[in-house]
Amino acid sequence: MKPVYARLHVLLDREAPLGLVIRHGTAKSVCTLLWDRKKDKFTLGQWMRGRIDIETCDLSPDGKHFLYAAQKYVKGYSQDWTVVSRTPYLKAVAYYPRQWGGWFVDDRDYCLPGGWPDRDDRESPEVRRVERDQPTPSLYAARLVRSGWTIEDLRATFGGKTEFVRPAGSGWDLRYLPWDGYLLNRGELLADTGDWDWADMDDKRLVWTAKMRKDGIQQIRLLHDFNGMKFEPLVAPYEGGRPVRSRPVSSPTIGVKARKAPRPPKRKKLNRSKVNPDEENY
Repeated sequence: MKPVYARLHVLLDREAPLGLVIRHGTAKSVCTLLWDRKKDKFTLGQWMRGRIDIETCDLSPDGKHFLYAAQKYVKGYSQDWTVVSRTPYLKAVAYYPRQWGGWFVDDRDYCLPGGWPDRDDRESPEVRRVERDQPTPSLYAARLVRSGWTIEDLRATFGGKTEFVRPAGSGWDLRYLPWDGYLLNRGELLADTGDWDWADMDDKRLVWTAKMRKDGIQQIRLLHDFNGMKFEPLVAPYEGGRPVRSRPVSSPTIGVKARKAPRPPKRKKLNRSKVNPDEENY
């Protein structure tokens, strides 16, 4: 029987030395872990039944909130939702029952590409939804560019595609090909990156997630082994969001007693004993 490996994706914070690890397993469950990049310490946040869309999620610049879209199947039907939570937990402080995803504008403000309201929407005063034009060409591409990657459009060449590239030090380039994974090259020299799920630059060091096997790269240090983790019903240490009011409810003027609306007049019952049976009644 082949060994089962966890599939990992990481969001590196823009301002604080933190990261959020998204771990998917094989039991239709996902968990998140906070990564202290100074001490390389990992703290488990919360588990959830479902899947997180890694291409439409985002961390706030200060690393305090996590926006993600998720999905799960219950008895053959898909359930989708978009959430803003407190890092590294998954419990919603803002909740929308649609799979939108979104992005953060600043530490507090976030955007969602969808616009229609729902009676099950929940929001919180600690974060605020605002309206902005959606980043192009995609949420994921915009997030990579914001993190220091450069887009190389090679579609004009034979078999060329859009790639993302950034320097990895000592003449090496780290490349991400959306359909083919990651490459690490120095000219024609290639490192073995066939089992990499994610890679990026953490300041001056190259970090990546992969199966437990040799990569041929010198000075490798294992930061954490995420295999073997099992679902745990953990509770987030905060309350969820509140229902969204579609419009403000006005209260009566102070000092004036609100009046009840007048009742409609009662209809008189028809005395059928006095109706001429030869006449038509409309």
